[in-house]
Amino acid sequence: MLAMSDSLSIAEIQPGLPAEAILSSSPQPQGDPEKTASDEEKIEWTYPDGGRGWLVVLGCFIMACTCMGFGLVWGVFQDYYHTHGRFANTSLSTLSLVGGTFSFCMNCAAYFFGGLGERYGYKRMIALSSLLGYLCLLASAFATKLYQIFLFQGCLLGLSFGIAMPLYMSLPSQWFLRKRGLATGIAVSGAGLGGGAESLIVRALLSKLGYRNTILIFANMYAVLWVVAWFMMAERHAAGYADLKKRWLPRIRGPSFYSIALTVFFGVFGYLSPYYFITTYVKNKVPTLDPNSILVVVPLVVMNVSGGIGRILAGRLADRFGPINMLFATFFLGGLSQLILWTFAANSYGSILAFGIIYGLVGSWFISLLPVVCAELFGTDDLATITGFMVLANSPGQLSGASIAGAVYAASGWHAVSIYGGVCMLVGSFCVLYARFSYDKRIWAKV
Repeated sequence: MLAMSDSLSIAEIQPGLPAEAILSSSPQPQGDPEKTASDEEKIEWTYPDGGRGWLVVLGCFIMACTCMGFGLVWGVFQDYYHTHGRFANTSLSTLSLVGGTFSFCMNCAAYFFGGLGERYGYKRMIALSSLLGYLCLLASAFATKLYQIFLFQGCLLGLSFGIAMPLYMSLPSQWFLRKRGLATGIAVSGAGLGGGAESLIVRALLSKLGYRNTILIFANMYAVLWVVAWFMMAERHAAGYADLKKRWLPRIRGPSFYSIALTVFFGVFGYLSPYYFITTYVKNKVPTLDPNSILVVVPLVVMNVSGGIGRILAGRLADRFGPINMLFATFFLGGLSQLILWTFAANSYGSILAFGIIYGLVGSWFISLLPVVCAELFGTDDLATITGFMVLANSPGQLSGASIAGAVYAASGWHAVSIYGGVCMLVGSFCVLYARFSYDKRIWAKV
């Protein structure tokens, strides 16, 4: 068993690892004037592919459950604000912008603090994220006006959670090679599984205890979980990592880099619509349900839970068929499920549940695949910075995608919302094809 510490070197890894887990450290691009080591100085670097790495994955899973999972619960808060209290007359388009602001700020912070994590240490930045997140939750519990909800539950909470986001997404790649997709999928699946469980808890607490007490309970619960997760996680860098010049922009950029960025940029405009609107959709399509019944939120719960399962499945599929192929598949299948299932089939409670399960299973992989795709295309040097940049690329869609969907609904109804979401995801899937076939032109290649 490896010692628990903030940073582990190769000397601490037990011998006897399989040959497949041994490879050279990531080479610098040819002709790079900032190259810090010659080819003769490169050392062999091993990936445990298990052992202590699974404890790291569990810590990352807890972080995803709380930080990313809380964002997926916004649909429950949005419905509560829209039907209760002083925000009852606020439009869905405006309320969804709060959730969009949270996601936008989280993604922007992910880019900038990914670079700071490379400079000052992953765990220091994760600790800062946890502290600021706790303070923002406490402040949001006492918010009484809409601008305060925007500020504390949207902007500042998103910035706080975004500090840690690219770091716990990238940590599994430091420990795994052959099982990298599975490990990252398990870690990021916490978003869906945590979001599903928290949707039920939030719904019940809001009905019984009100908004303030619900947020206070979650703030203190999160604080305990973050402390536990922090001690589980550990960094692991190759020798010479400290000598590499840390950059705000990734060292390797080119058409394939921007192909992946455009994939995320366009696809995310349609990705969140089902998560934000399915609770309201259930009330409209199944008016016989008691609006205060837990059945109203069950489709959102199953969508989140199936999303978590889907991310684990995506990890296995990425290890088997290649992460870039799976990135194309998630946007393509997610777009089709919105265009076909949500538009034409989801008209009863049972069919809405079925849509939620299918969409969660196939349409939510991209966030867990991003670090794996980036490691495959660009190596693990500056991985948090690269991942942070890709997360930044989906910020416009996170900010305004659901708000646009709300405006589309107000103007044209539910069918227009599902068509809008589906088309955006399909456009994203087509953008990845350049990177896919630039990497390997064979149709059935594992890439």
